[in-house]
Amino acid sequence: MELKGTVVFSSGKHGDYDIWTINLEDKKVSQLTDGNCKNDCPRWSPDGTEIAYISNQTGTPEIWLMEASGANQRQVTRSKQWQNTPSWSPDGERLVFTANYEGNFDIYSIKKDGTDLQRITEHAEADYSPEYSPDGKKVVYASKRSGSENIWLYDLESRESTQLTDYEGRDYCPTFSPDGKVLIYISGDLNPDGSENLEIFAMELAENKTFQITKNPGVDRFVRWSPDGKHLIYCAQKGSSAERLTVLEYSSGRYEEVRFDRTRLDIELDSQPKGYGLFQFLPESFRRKLYPDEYFGSERYPDWKS
Repeated sequence: MELKGTVVFSSGKHGDYDIWTINLEDKKVSQLTDGNCKNDCPRWSPDGTEIAYISNQTGTPEIWLMEASGANQRQVTRSKQWQNTPSWSPDGERLVFTANYEGNFDIYSIKKDGTDLQRITEHAEADYSPEYSPDGKKVVYASKRSGSENIWLYDLESRESTQLTDYEGRDYCPTFSPDGKVLIYISGDLNPDGSENLEIFAMELAENKTFQITKNPGVDRFVRWSPDGKHLIYCAQKGSSAERLTVLEYSSGRYEEVRFDRTRLDIELDSQPKGYGLFQFLPESFRRKLYPDEYFGSERYPDWKS
């Protein structure tokens, strides 16, 4: 595949992630953050000049912004509580995100300067992974309010939520196509050994038609669209291997790993406290019991700009 644009993503190991970019044409890799903390969940602003991300460098996961070069890193939220997965409004003025300000996980939005905090959802069950629709009128998100994890759509004008999927396993991480006609999301089940089988699904909203995109052993997740809507970028993991950036052509289903020199990523991993390498060789089920959230040396949360 001939690919263009720049992908921002996070890479690292349990509790210690940094944010990187890769130019898809020349495969040049740049490190944007550097710290013994979790810098994660990066998202390009609509104009591609800024990146929103999560960092716990002040103690709790807060929303931060930086320029596309990594300069001018600045904190947006200062709640000293848990925030996650920020996503931009189409006009680039607001961020929608998940937080547990009131003791449970709900969806909030805030101006990028840290003012005008607004609560969007209020429910006893967890709401998370929000994203604005391309027209800015709706927010799609995942929720456990139906008893299992499913995809919901919130109308910002009527303030009503509509359930889009009804699955007994996990449906989460929804993202709109650039034209707003298709929703991509992750769906899967938890295996007896604690591992997951996660695949990418698509929902054509006008026809309410759902179909499976990937059919691979292991995990396919953290999916995002290319700016032109022709490709998907996601992180694929097979067996006990680390998750790797992967691109899929939406029309054909053809996919390939994003191949580049990962030496700088490996050096960053090796610069951290020793002892992690041994766990790469332990059974997957045992590693998940020790570190149920993340893998070692994983690439996560890619986002693609032109």
